[in-house]
Amino acid sequence: MELDAKDRKLLNRVQIELPLVRHPWKTIAEELGLQQEDVLLRLERLKKEGFIRRIGGVFNPAGLGFRGCLYAMTVREELFYQTAAVVNSFKGVTHNYRRRSRLNMWFTLTSRTEEERGAILEAISEAAGGPRLYEFPSEQIFKLKVFLNMEEKAAVSTIAPGPNLNGGTTFKQEHCKIEIMDVQLIRELQGDLPLSPEPYTEIAYKTGCSLEELFLRLQTLQAGGALRRIGAVLKHREAGFSANGLFVSVLPEEQIPGAGKRLAGYAEVSHCYKRREHHDWPYNLYAMIHGSDEASVRKVAEHFVQQEGIKDYDILFSTEELKKTSFSI
Repeated sequence: MELDAKDRKLLNRVQIELPLVRHPWKTIAEELGLQQEDVLLRLERLKKEGFIRRIGGVFNPAGLGFRGCLYAMTVREELFYQTAAVVNSFKGVTHNYRRRSRLNMWFTLTSRTEEERGAILEAISEAAGGPRLYEFPSEQIFKLKVFLNMEEKAAVSTIAPGPNLNGGTTFKQEHCKIEIMDVQLIRELQGDLPLSPEPYTEIAYKTGCSLEELFLRLQTLQAGGALRRIGAVLKHREAGFSANGLFVSVLPEEQIPGAGKRLAGYAEVSHCYKRREHHDWPYNLYAMIHGSDEASVRKVAEHFVQQEGIKDYDILFSTEELKKTSFSI
């Protein structure tokens, strides 16, 4: 279904952050010059039509005492889908993609202990026939913010870096103190926020705390780095961003901080990291680039490498989304 201008403005607004107030939808409606009832009806329709994956809390695994890491491996075609089924069966795996690359399966795994991680990776390796499993931990984070601009598509971007929406490169990696009530709130917010006039009031009632306590706890979780935001997560393809490419490049160590900040400034980039390199996979600067088609993704990557004088790079396009869920505890 075709989106009108009000739909697009609303999708942009709810991606950013929902206010921690008794009537968040009313606040958003007033910002956009709409009625609360119209906002709720539009959100219900946009979810039903597949534009919105979910509206809820987006949490930082590290802030909750978990460790996440990106992995990749080469899986033989005859074992590919049975391996994908095993990978996807683990709750700690939130993303799994087939990519156009020698390393054709890429997944993220979040776990609380090294023992748990080791057992999961052993099961995955066995299912895949024992290929080498490449581990790509993030060594520096430059950007971690998915925002799909529904009013000004990446396809018509000026292809130039702007200000980094994260406001810098400092991300809290230590976990903050979590109480039992916090865990209950987190579990409620891992799902969908009720599309009712007072969604937080409903969550407070379910968890047995007052609305004032709920807001205080959520603000504390956000300040401690456990909660990134409460907002909408869109479905990329349905939203018109049908191409996503993992950009990988090789830079001298001393150039990575500056180049990473500049790459993070592109609107089409949602994630940007310095990652571990391997002797047969020398890439150390990574970014996810989104666009309406592969050509628009290439355009962003080519502009960046020309500006930086990078010779060794690649774009690993996703050809199949095998699993995509939000982190949950």
